[in-house]
Amino acid sequence: MKKVGKFLLGFLILFSLLSIYGNKYVVAAEDPDVEVSGDTYQGQVQANNRLTLRFRQRTQLSIKSNVDVDVDIDCEAKNIGDKDFEIEIDADDDLELEMVCKEEQEEMGLLKGNTYQVRNRNRYRYQEGFCISLEVNDSCKAKLKLEATNENKGGTWAYYDEDGEEWVEVETNEEDGYLVAEIDHFSTWTILTPEPDYTFVIVIGVCVGVGVLIAVVIIVKRKRE
Repeated sequence: MKKVGKFLLGFLILFSLLSIYGNKYVVAAEDPDVEVSGDTYQGQVQANNRLTLRFRQRTQLSIKSNVDVDVDIDCEAKNIGDKDFEIEIDADDDLELEMVCKEEQEEMGLLKGNTYQVRNRNRYRYQEGFCISLEVNDSCKAKLKLEATNENKGGTWAYYDEDGEEWVEVETNEEDGYLVAEIDHFSTWTILTPEPDYTFVIVIGVCVGVGVLIAVVIIVKRKRE
């Protein structure tokens, strides 16, 4: 009986510990979204948890980190509109993060509808209407995610190189409906979409035109003979 009693006591203690841990995990996983009526927010993201902010019921920003992060956010939701952005941070120590989200960055020449030639000489158009400036107080890595739409299809994340005064694209993949890029420095980022390449169409058009002209010349020559 004593052995059975000890076994039951041990089982109850173990069950209680598992229940406490499980409840704590569930609460952290089900934190509600935060509705922000204005354009600014200050708060903290707890380690291994996700904070989702929705500014003016339009622009959604989600932040997840493996460390505690004090955040200071300014988001021009009226101009940006319905966007869904996520950032996942991987750091060694607690951080302070400043985030500014705008529709355009005039001081960098980033205006909707404009075309840019990035460092690798590809031409891109800015039509996303979402530009984000990130600043942290320590080095870390992060993953940027923006919901993929028909508007940004085939788009790439790019950062602004202040020294070269140009936009630099980085490797971008589409994962689970998001355009994703892994970064190791924090600066100003946006999504650029590739300009259509009409070179092939022009070449085909020229070839067809030349072919038609040759055919006409041959027909006229034969009629004269």
